[in-house]
Amino acid sequence: MPLPNADLRHCSFAGKLLPGLNLRGARLDGVDFSNARMPGCDLSDTRLAKADFKWANLSDCVIVDADLDHADLFHTTFDGGTLNGSRFTGANMFGANLNELKAIKVDFSGAYMKDIAMEESDFSNSRFDKAFMMRAVMIGSRLRGASLRHTVLTGAAFEEADLSQVDLTSAVLNGAHFNDAQLVGTRFTDAIMANAVFSGARLEALIDPPPALRKLLDELTPDAD
Repeated sequence: MPLPNADLRHCSFAGKLLPGLNLRGARLDGVDFSNARMPGCDLSDTRLAKADFKWANLSDCVIVDADLDHADLFHTTFDGGTLNGSRFTGANMFGANLNELKAIKVDFSGAYMKDIAMEESDFSNSRFDKAFMMRAVMIGSRLRGASLRHTVLTGAAFEEADLSQVDLTSAVLNGAHFNDAQLVGTRFTDAIMANAVFSGARLEALIDPPPALRKLLDELTPDAD
């Protein structure tokens, strides 16, 4: 294990097989981890801004309170890990895998997350403001209390997800699927949502639903006869 706050910016981990590697607290800004296989690693409290993790396997890793701002996470795998409190602002997360993990109070603001897989995970109270999440797959995930303001979510899959108390102000939701999702107290102020699908969704106490969604709510409300 490196010394606390060790400066390892001169190192390269590209293509290495390093299961269980403990780099807790290290300074790793801009370091090359491309194609590394590091299942079960500990990268908590690390500084990883602009690090290169293209195609890296970080499954089951603990990455708590880490700084991955503007990191290259192209097709990086985080499945089964813990990302609580970390920052991924402006990161390239195209095609990354974040399935079956905990990512509570994580900041993904401005990240490029096209075609990302985020199934059966907990993103409660996380921030995705201004992220590009076209065709993101969040089936069965928990996003309660998350902020997705001005986020592009065209064609996103939210089936069976919990989006209660989520802020979708000015989000682009065209063609998104909310089948059987939970939307209680969800905010839709100025959201754009042509052809979005809400079959079987729980829609209660919505805030500022757009006209198309208000029409759906009216259709679901029984006549008071």
